Amino acid sequence: MRKIESQKLEFLISKHTNQELHENKIGCKEVIVHQEGECVYSGVFGTSSVGGLVAKKGLIYRAASMTKPITTTAVLQLVDKGLIDLDDKISKFYPKAKDLKVAIIKNEKIVSSVPLENEITVRNLLSHTSGIGSEPITTISPNTNNEMTLDQAIEDIFTKPILFEPNSAERYSATEAFDIAAGIVQKVSGIPFDRYLKENIFEPLGMINTTFCPTNEQWEKVVAMHNRTENGDSENSIRPTGCVFDGFLAKRMPAGAGLVTTADDYIKFADMLCFGGKSKDGKQILSENAVNLMSTPQCDKSLGYEKWGLGVRVVTSEDYPHGLDIGCFGWSGAYGTHFWVDRKNRISVVMMKNSCYDGGAGNKSACQLERDVSESLI
Repeated sequence: MRKIESQKLEFLISKHTNQELHENKIGCKEVIVHQEGECVYSGVFGTSSVGGLVAKKGLIYRAASMTKPITTTAVLQLVDKGLIDLDDKISKFYPKAKDLKVAIIKNEKIVSSVPLENEITVRNLLSHTSGIGSEPITTISPNTNNEMTLDQAIEDIFTKPILFEPNSAERYSATEAFDIAAGIVQKVSGIPFDRYLKENIFEPLGMINTTFCPTNEQWEKVVAMHNRTENGDSENSIRPTGCVFDGFLAKRMPAGAGLVTTADDYIKFADMLCFGGKSKDGKQILSENAVNLMSTPQCDKSLGYEKWGLGVRVVTSEDYPHGLDIGCFGWSGAYGTHFWVDRKNRISVVMMKNSCYDGGAGNKSACQLERDVSESLI
């Protein structure tokens, strides 16, 4: 196991983050790095809003797609209990899934559709191989009612064609495939999805500020969405009132993108994965087998140097350009959040920022942080 040289790590993160601030490429950023469950670096930079107060610990961020690994964890808990099998057809839980059809698209329009040859499985939902909710379907046939509940949204999903025959391709599903996964958790557990997460993941891990529906007090701690103008200046991007992700009302609970969280909360989740499913105080959240399933490539379709596991991307090439070893896994969010777990070196890393500029997978802040941590290993 290689160890992190903490002084070098602090120097590199401070150097590169202060450069980002100087160039108005971020407004606020928080980073936590743990090794063997112990903090080797924690830092907060910038201001909670443009022209606002200096950023400090305890700020709340829109997790966006870093919601996906948490939804995946909920599903895998039920797999651990023998209540769900990853290869269960989703029609077992939603009979309408048998009637889904594959779209035929020409000139950016759906011109017809054909029946499924094989039904969608739970595994397909979590590995982006279902064809549900993937571009360009979501652009051609968007959901225009953002006031839906999760259950209503799932019913709407089953009225639309999917992009490809299940398991024949890999295409990112921003939230809809994970919404169905959340619906399955609700049906099997018998309780609402947000309550299931609270009782089975958040409370056992002490994640007290992770939720789909922030309280008024929590909303006051949510950082402003940063943007960088064409002139290179920073500005606050105004978001729809009461919406965590995009224009979805919080009650919608987008299971692929709708949580808010803190860096302190999410590092507990990342550590749990790093410890093979156990919290730092020994609570068993997932079996080690479930963590191994999550972090194992599920299809041959490549993201370049990575492949999809379950709800996470997994580094699969020694040529990965930002220094992470084969087997490291994690994911990012549309607004710039990022995390990964390195079980070989017992490292967990969480980066939080919320920005319309340089977000999503492969954002420059995230790539630089991966290089900083990798260069600090001795």
